[in-house]
Amino acid sequence: MNGEDLILVREDNYTATAPQLSMTLEGTPTSVPGSTTIVYANQKTAGPKIYGALAIMLGSLGALMQFFGFLDAGNQAELWGASDNPLRFWLFIFPIIGFASSVVFVYAGTLLFNYKRRGVWMGFGAVGVNALGNALHSFVIGMIVDGATEGTGVEGVGGLFAGAGIFVTALSVVCCGLIVALPLLTNGNDLED
Repeated sequence: MNGEDLILVREDNYTATAPQLSMTLEGTPTSVPGSTTIVYANQKTAGPKIYGALAIMLGSLGALMQFFGFLDAGNQAELWGASDNPLRFWLFIFPIIGFASSVVFVYAGTLLFNYKRRGVWMGFGAVGVNALGNALHSFVIGMIVDGATEGTGVEGVGGLFAGAGIFVTALSVVCCGLIVALPLLTNGNDLED
């Protein structure tokens, strides 16, 4: 019989019979018969990698700037009129503090890049040390400028410099703190201990 000779006829009362098979299963079922178990693979998001790379770049840039700031500390003392000021030593100490916090920020970025939760806390520590150093630097620069302008008739310029420095420090803390906090807030489940 070939396909051209095949004719199907349907009648209203069609019944089909099939032989009944009897089967016995032994053991305990592992799942409900007829159900499907779905296993989801936990894929990590790219958020911590992106924020980690950003922290590495910003920390590296900060470390480079602080290194050159240390090399230029003597010229900065002359610029601020602090050549004979007893607070001159701070212009050499501040870049060392900034360099150390930038290196820690780079390390925190590396940990974030590798999905380590510890990178968030180290990043917060680096931001805190940097904020403290910048706040002290703003205060010392204000005192140096007040000492340099004493007797010139210009009063309160040091306070203006200190206030501007505190404002920039607060802005920096918010930005760097967000870079560190966002991986924990948005992708906290992806970070490992």
